[in-house]
Amino acid sequence: MDKNKAFALLPIEQGAVVTSGNYEKFVNFNGRRYSHIIDPRTGYPSSGIISVTVFAPKAELADALATSVFVMGKETGLDRINQLPNIECIIIDEAGNITTSKNIEINKI
Repeated sequence: MDKNKAFALLPIEQGAVVTSGNYEKFVNFNGRRYSHIIDPRTGYPSSGIISVTVFAPKAELADALATSVFVMGKETGLDRINQLPNIECIIIDEAGNITTSKNIEINKI
């Protein structure tokens, strides 16, 4: 994926969009990627996901959920988002796979 090009357009009329990611600031050390988003269960940086974008009515909620989903992981995080009304997300994993919550349909440009 080219970070300088949009991969989709999503019309937003109301609400907030927040992205948590480690695709910009990280370091590789002994074959492992380290970034600033820490999993409190292990004390180590979260792994498996490089970006979580959350759409929510308020920016504070979107921010909290984006980081939470990043730490929870793709399956658990997606399950949680799909249970919340008026909340959607897009998750990009380390392999570049894109996963969306149940009410997002991406029309690639």
